[in-house]
Amino acid sequence: MQNLLGAKITALGTYVPPKILSNQDLEKMVDTTDQWIIDRTGIRQRHIVEKGVGSSDLAVQAACQALAQRGIGATDLEAIIVATVTPDMMFPATACLLQNKLGAKGAWGFDVSAACSGFVYALQTGVQFVRTGRTKKSWSSALM
Repeated sequence: MQNLLGAKITALGTYVPPKILSNQDLEKMVDTTDQWIIDRTGIRQRHIVEKGVGSSDLAVQAACQALAQRGIGATDLEAIIVATVTPDMMFPATACLLQNKLGAKGAWGFDVSAACSGFVYALQTGVQFVRTGRTKKSWSSALM
């Protein structure tokens, strides 16, 4: 039986765009009310990305936070896994764009497209790479 290494989350970075669209804003645009939206979805506001900003741009912000929190540089990363149903483009993968933007020269990466469960899939995939010894430091990201 193979000895599996331990894997754990050692840092967390998050980012949402600063532009906000509230339910009150939507009330001015369509026939709805704040309470109607909250009752059916629980949503009170949304963060809206500016035109020309891609998922990889959002991921860079979150990744930089996580790297700083962990005290490592992007060049320490070995794998980048991005879970998204909103990639920058079909090819190359958002993970590869992120790798380039971070300057994670030794890392390789790929995207996972699994909608709401994407983060769980990406995290478990990263865990397996670490547990089997394939990588020591991998980064998983979820972008919806």
